[in-house]
Amino acid sequence: METKSPCNPCAASTIEHDASAGMSYCSVCGEVCEENTIVAEVTFGEAASGAAVVQGSFVRAGQTRANMTGPGRFGSGQESREMTLYNSRRRIQRLTTALGLSEHYIDTAQRYFQLALTQNLTRGRRAIYVSAACLYIVCRIEKSSQMLIDFSDILQVSVFKLGMTFARLVGALNLRLPIVDPSLYISRFASMLEFGDKTQTVCLDAIRLVQRMDRDWIRTGRRPSGICGAALLISARLHNFRRTQREIMQVVKIADATLRRRLEEFRMTPSGNLSVADFRSLWLEQAVDPPAFTNNRKKARKAHEQQQRDAPQSALQRVAQTGSHLPPEEECSLARPDL
Repeated sequence: METKSPCNPCAASTIEHDASAGMSYCSVCGEVCEENTIVAEVTFGEAASGAAVVQGSFVRAGQTRANMTGPGRFGSGQESREMTLYNSRRRIQRLTTALGLSEHYIDTAQRYFQLALTQNLTRGRRAIYVSAACLYIVCRIEKSSQMLIDFSDILQVSVFKLGMTFARLVGALNLRLPIVDPSLYISRFASMLEFGDKTQTVCLDAIRLVQRMDRDWIRTGRRPSGICGAALLISARLHNFRRTQREIMQVVKIADATLRRRLEEFRMTPSGNLSVADFRSLWLEQAVDPPAFTNNRKKARKAHEQQQRDAPQSALQRVAQTGSHLPPEEECSLARPDL
């Protein structure tokens, strides 16, 4: 078979193609122009028993070589790395379909998996954990409404194991992921609570509550699910929806103690003492101290008061045990507790 394409050495225009050998050569100078050509043709051969067999191998997209199978070739010649990448893409595709994500999440997560494979971060870890962590990294970057516990529910594995794998990947790959904004999950959780036509209004008030909590340092260092649960419960009560704490807990997947603690922290802020009309019309510029700082100050004050109450008692016990007299300054303090 001859075609009109130039040959580089002799500039001849007669190039012959040998489909059976998978090569092309110049009929004038004999220069091999192309070899090991991958073709889409299906050819058949004859085995020793006389049966017809298909010749050639299938090459998938992204594969660098064909599967080496046949007489005298044991097993598969496909590289282990390629098989690992192929299986990881299949796992990521299944997760993406279950979570309802778009196609570009698969390609981006696959690239992160390749980086993890290059740095040997897959050794000693289950491949499904690494694939899920890579996809969650993409969700964090794209600011989608998927949480790590959603991956845990789909895979039926511990969320803490997934979290350790995710933290390890983020640290090893030197990623700077954006901080999770609880407002991203408000619409998703509100649709599950069935507010009907007032879903959008409830979401707006809940987002305003999240912003107020952020202003008062309640959101810092806390999981977004607890912030969303408290904001949605308060917003539902503002619109006369009787949603119990148990219903909120089942939707946002938090414990009862976490929800109560977030509600108590918001109640201690000036915004928690406003009326409904004032909360919707006013925005307090003043921010309160973080709840952890306030609690530590209360504990220190109680410890100091307890120490002051125990000091006279300790002095009297020392006199009773030793039989000695108190110093004049301690006698004065016992006589007048205000000194």
